[in-house]
Amino acid sequence: MKKANSILVAIWTLLAGYLLLLEAGTFPWWDAIWVLLLSTLAYGGLVSLSGLAKARACAGIVLVAFSALIALTIFTGWPLGPMRFCGPEGLKLGGTFPLLPPLLALALLTLAQKSAAQIFSTFERNALAAISSGFFCFTLANGLIFLSKTRLWWLWNPWGGGGAFMQAVIAFVTLAIAGFFLARIYPEDTGLKLTRCSPEGVVLLCVNALFLTVNILFFAQRL
Repeated sequence: MKKANSILVAIWTLLAGYLLLLEAGTFPWWDAIWVLLLSTLAYGGLVSLSGLAKARACAGIVLVAFSALIALTIFTGWPLGPMRFCGPEGLKLGGTFPLLPPLLALALLTLAQKSAAQIFSTFERNALAAISSGFFCFTLANGLIFLSKTRLWWLWNPWGGGGAFMQAVIAFVTLAIAGFFLARIYPEDTGLKLTRCSPEGVVLLCVNALFLTVNILFFAQRL
């Protein structure tokens, strides 16, 4: 079942290649289904590893932490910078708070943590948390153009100027620190083996392949 779910998520992710040929923001329902599939895969892995109660606690802490960062950013512009969350419309709590970004952050951090634990199965908790945070931040940085310009999740160009660049640095330092401490609360998989295939790693690779394709197309158009 898990392998079938992973294949479905990977296929749905790669189908976004078709969206790149269309107008920005086309088919906003794709985003909601995509995040739901990613979150389901990530959460299902937690449940199968540690049981429902621990999975709920872990996912709840991660969701609350990222939601707090987003809420603080909405009301103060810090620490993630002057973002104005736009869409998909209809997926905002109270018409202001976006529901998809914290769910996406939960999914990506969970997939990053599982992938790091799979590749570096002999590393201790702090080292694994640092690598997980690195995978997580790399994926988010890789996806900025896809999420902001192709899917229209928010308005903000973090690379537009000196001040904006420093805001981007602060944002990613904050996310890296948050990712490190949140990755430490994930349950340890004592049954990991280097030879075991990681569906989460395959999905994370597909997500980054999509993001990288968008980046290449974007910068190619600007040349």
